[in-house]
Amino acid sequence: MEVNISAWRDQGLSDSEIKKKVVLSKHNLVNSDLSGAQIKGANLSQGNLMRAIIRKADISEVDFRGADMMGVLFEGSNLTGALFTGSHMTQAVFNEARLDRANLTGANLANCIFKWAKMAGTSFIKAIMTQAVLTGAEIDQANFTKSDLTHGSLREAVIKGAQFNLSKCVRTDFREAEIEGSDFSQANLGQADFRVSTISQTQFNGANLSQSNFTSTEMDEVDFTDCNLDQVDFTDAELQGVVFKGTRLTGANLESILNLSCEQINLAKIDKKTKLPPHMEVTWEGKKFECKLRQ
Repeated sequence: MEVNISAWRDQGLSDSEIKKKVVLSKHNLVNSDLSGAQIKGANLSQGNLMRAIIRKADISEVDFRGADMMGVLFEGSNLTGALFTGSHMTQAVFNEARLDRANLTGANLANCIFKWAKMAGTSFIKAIMTQAVLTGAEIDQANFTKSDLTHGSLREAVIKGAQFNLSKCVRTDFREAEIEGSDFSQANLGQADFRVSTISQTQFNGANLSQSNFTSTEMDEVDFTDCNLDQVDFTDAELQGVVFKGTRLTGANLESILNLSCEQINLAKIDKKTKLPPHMEVTWEGKKFECKLRQ
């Protein structure tokens, strides 16, 4: 039988009584409407909440570990400190939800939607987030280490102090995002889209960014040491304090980049297909090269 919080409230049940009934029904909450529920700290582990509606509810610190939560609607809910480790949550919707310190380690979040959600200290370690949508999300100190965000979208997201180490972000959309103090070391960002984004005090050490797009991106104190930037497009990008030490820039488009120096290029690895600004020229001696300003 589908659970309906409103019906229980109409029967005069208190929030504590409703919480007990929800916990007792946790294996049979498919298609239930738990909107507005006040069930902080409830144990719903191993429950079946497929396609449940949990809008604007207080489900902070709830234990959802190992639960089946495919297609659940969490819109506008408070999930602070909730536990989702190992949960199956494909196609769930978290729009405008708060997930501060929530633990989604190892969760299956493929095709989930987190538009304008707030995530401070949230753990997505080893989570499957293929095609997940985090448009406009506020991401502060969240951990995406070893997560899979392939074909995901973080467009217009505000990302501060986040960890994306060893993550997979192939063809992930970061357009117009604000990225500050974050770490993408050893991540796979092949064909990622960073157009019109701002990136500051961020590390990409050893990351694969081949064929990525940084058109019109503003970068300040960004470290690309030992990165693969083959065929990357930096059209109209603006640099301040960017490090290219040991960086592969073969076939990259740097023709209209702003504030690039020969000193930076001489620390990188380029080839004859690398497009440099017109005021620079490169002389080759075998495989060795030297970049100088044109006289």
